[in-house]
Amino acid sequence: MTDFYEANAEWYAALIASWREGTDAVLRDMVGSLGGGDVVDIASGVGTALPVLRSLGAGRLFAVEPSRSMRAGLMTTIASDPELMRRTTVVAGGVLEALDELPQRWSAAVLLNAVGHLSDSDRRQLWVALGERLEPGARFVLSLQPPQQVTVVPWTDFGSVRIGERELRSRGRAEPVDDTHVLWTMEWSLLDATGALLETRTAEHAWRVLTADVLTEEAASVGLHAVHTEHDMVLAFEPATSDRAPCD
Repeated sequence: MTDFYEANAEWYAALIASWREGTDAVLRDMVGSLGGGDVVDIASGVGTALPVLRSLGAGRLFAVEPSRSMRAGLMTTIASDPELMRRTTVVAGGVLEALDELPQRWSAAVLLNAVGHLSDSDRRQLWVALGERLEPGARFVLSLQPPQQVTVVPWTDFGSVRIGERELRSRGRAEPVDDTHVLWTMEWSLLDATGALLETRTAEHAWRVLTADVLTEEAASVGLHAVHTEHDMVLAFEPATSDRAPCD
């Protein structure tokens, strides 16, 4: 399997640093208080969601991550916190490989910025597992990424971050592949203190374009309903038997 993240894994934590506070706030709002239980972080990346999930009261954490290069950062995050070391199990693999290694009942599950990486078959099997394993009142929180339709996305600046005396810039573009996928080309450029280019890396990956309506329909097919959220591009689902209010 090609590891798309090999190109930027060493920089990934810095690239998303400015989003951490906002993402943590969304998770606190959408996941809510956890009274123990098992929580699954699907496509955990470098583990940025794990500390907030632990702080919400997760009993055991299962960090599922198929990218070997990302798992280096994931293990660094876990090892930096004794509580995460005690509570977190890393499952190396994708959704299908992970299911047999995960508990049968989940108090919460999250999938951030990665649903488009899943094949349609893997996504369907994930929905089935969520329908079977989410406890009453437990939530599955996932975030969407653009584009919302199969279309050309011209080169777009995704910002920059300072790392000591150096600057890391990101940009990307997308081209339609078929009726459901686009091909993203991502580029990362490292500059020195004078602005001179030190290094450029690129990577390509296919992305399944999905909308909130499509995902809501898929969730409903396994008995999960949408939860109202004020957060853009963030969805939450829970078992229909929950006593929490569904989305209007």
